Amino acid sequence: MFKRVLLTALLAIIFVSCQQKPESDISYEISAVLVDSIPQLKIKMTLEASSDGTTLLSFPNEAWGEEDLFKTLGRMELLNVEGVVEKDVDSGRIVLMHPKGVKKLEFEYFLKQDFEGEISTREIYRPIINSDYFHVFSHNLFMVPENAKHSMDIVLDWTSFGKDYVVHNSFGSNKKMQLLQNQDMDLFNSAIFVGGDFRIYERQIQGNRVSLATRGDWIPFADEDVFLVLEKTLTCQRNFWNDHSQDYFTVTLQPFPQENGSSFQGTGLTNSFATSVSNNHQTDIGQMVYLFNHELMHNWIGHTITNDNEEEQYWFSEGFTEYYTYKNIAKNKINGLDGAFFVQEINRTIRDLYASSISEVPNAEINYDNFWSDYEYSKLPYWRGAIFAFYLDQKIQQIGDGSQSLDHVMHQIYADATTKDQKLTHDYFIQVMDGFWDGDFESVFQKYIEEGQKVDLVALFDALALEYSAESDIYELGFKFTDDRKEIASVTDGSKAWEAGVREGDEVFSRSIWQGNIDHKVELGLRRNGEEFNISYYPVTKAAVPQLKPASENIEKLGF
Repeated sequence: MFKRVLLTALLAIIFVSCQQKPESDISYEISAVLVDSIPQLKIKMTLEASSDGTTLLSFPNEAWGEEDLFKTLGRMELLNVEGVVEKDVDSGRIVLMHPKGVKKLEFEYFLKQDFEGEISTREIYRPIINSDYFHVFSHNLFMVPENAKHSMDIVLDWTSFGKDYVVHNSFGSNKKMQLLQNQDMDLFNSAIFVGGDFRIYERQIQGNRVSLATRGDWIPFADEDVFLVLEKTLTCQRNFWNDHSQDYFTVTLQPFPQENGSSFQGTGLTNSFATSVSNNHQTDIGQMVYLFNHELMHNWIGHTITNDNEEEQYWFSEGFTEYYTYKNIAKNKINGLDGAFFVQEINRTIRDLYASSISEVPNAEINYDNFWSDYEYSKLPYWRGAIFAFYLDQKIQQIGDGSQSLDHVMHQIYADATTKDQKLTHDYFIQVMDGFWDGDFESVFQKYIEEGQKVDLVALFDALALEYSAESDIYELGFKFTDDRKEIASVTDGSKAWEAGVREGDEVFSRSIWQGNIDHKVELGLRRNGEEFNISYYPVTKAAVPQLKPASENIEKLGF
């Protein structure tokens, strides 16, 4: 009897010790609570106090395009000492005032969803907290000391959620006690945390864990199909870069309702990619194929290979990423897509570039202000860079009789980034290309990137003996909105919009426009002289824009 009691006692001691919280610089205990029947997250934070009696915590009021994030904060109080908690909205700080000489602080705050109804693209980057699940980015969830060291030991305690409650984030899956040792604080502040009714799918790629966390009832595709696309995409990309160093990576996939059209948003984060996708019949898995292949390629192009001057090198970080998106998909037949898909996407990119009203502006005009405020400027580096990459790829293969390609250039740039911390500059890129080019590459770069001239695709297609058509349909909306987008400011004579009956001065009460897409009709609800009517048309016009033919001979010559 005594032995049995002793054994029970020993097991109890072992169990308790296993549940003890590890030592850390900062710890967070997270729990789900109801406050006035409203679901909230309660976070108890234990941290080192400032000796002067004022401890400052960072909590941005504005981040990732969102404003008034302080509205998501509920009750806040110091638990172990008398003190005062104040919000400093302008600086994005929470100020803890407490007695001097206190070593440790226990601080508790509540986080809530600050909007009602179903989520939309406007709320994706705000805390989403309800009775079914939570979806929060770290800068909206965890306050951090303003004077935090570059790296710290952090404990995340989720044990209050119970063993059957899913907790999943950028640092692991269903770990109710997480110790993040020597955690880089910049990486900690760039993470996703979800929990609740999420479904987790997990596999290994060469011993490294890859997972998908998703929820809801998907209309356009099945979870398993999305996960297969994710798994194959990551496998092929890692094989291309010969980089299987990441031992954990997750994608979170959140649905939101949208009546018309489709949209998706994705954000690359620490060990993760968080995306939200419209859940309707106008969304399809092909969009996930593109999204995963483009955004996850940024793990290398844009993350490991970094721009020296962000917007100045967007032709590379976005344009070359776009090109390798098409190439990776087609080379590896992801979701059954092949060389015909590659030709289709190159043709579409050519049309988009030629249809742009700013197609030949100098690279220097692509700056922070217009890139983030103007659609055409935001897309120009994608189009220009992708076509330039296609041009270089074909020319390098031609010069080396197929022994080399743009892939070799990319591998050298990646090697220099990882071994020499080399950033992508124009001079550096020219230097690398000189080893693969026959002639003066600097003048080529000056012409097509610095000056922004279009690549002579007709000459390229002729030199490669590729079949092409010299004319095609390109996108033309055919009218311009007023600044408030409530009226038609002008209409292009002879355009499809003009033929359909759109006129200057018409009031616009509804619209459906697939920007840059010639396969979807523009649908407008207009009002003229008090009378309402609907107009639809395909936004196309004929132009001298070369297009590759999807012939098997072309596909074979392009290496597929």
